[in-house]
Amino acid sequence: MRDGRIVSAVITCAGQGTRFGSNKLLVNLGGRTVLERTVRALSVDPVDEVIVTASAENADLYRRILRDAGLDVTVVIGGAERHLSARHGLQSTRGEIVVVHDGVRPFVQPTAVSAVVDAAMQHGAAMLGTPSTVQIKLVGEDGFVQGSLERQHSWMGQTPQAFDRDLLATAYDRAVASGYSRVSDDADLVHEFTGTAARMLTGSAENIKITTPQDLATARLIAERRTADER
Repeated sequence: MRDGRIVSAVITCAGQGTRFGSNKLLVNLGGRTVLERTVRALSVDPVDEVIVTASAENADLYRRILRDAGLDVTVVIGGAERHLSARHGLQSTRGEIVVVHDGVRPFVQPTAVSAVVDAAMQHGAAMLGTPSTVQIKLVGEDGFVQGSLERQHSWMGQTPQAFDRDLLATAYDRAVASGYSRVSDDADLVHEFTGTAARMLTGSAENIKITTPQDLATARLIAERRTADER
């Protein structure tokens, strides 16, 4: 809880992992699954409850893994698209501030979770990201470069992202009513359907999203170092 307001976290874990080739959430990192590590990362002050979205075929397995790990969370069935899964998760929460986080980002630090919640309370929407270190090109459907984003204004988005509950719920409802189907994050969706821009906070290079086997190799190194630090 923060300043008398209940804080809920929705962790999206209903994806199929098609780019990775298998279920990334079940990969073992330093003695814990990615799923367990991510849930533990969000089970910190000021978060009061954690909701995990899962596909129907994985829901019981995730419940068992998290129960055996001693984690008190609620697992709900997600949807066909990420924003639909997050919406299902939101509907199971009671928080006035809602944090949405990728299930395959297991290394976010408690200080970052706390900071994004505080910023959402002040601005209505907030997210983590890191300044881009490369030139981002705009490419048209014809495959030709149309221009570049100015590097000082170009950031790589991360989660967690946090929102005022009513703001997020309104964005989801309007997105569903419009037949929204693009691949984006919740901050983009909230901005598009409510006009509220997220406050960007500087995240960490270690807050990686495990999408490819190469990402997994990096994740193992981070997990090994953190496990050593905990000893």
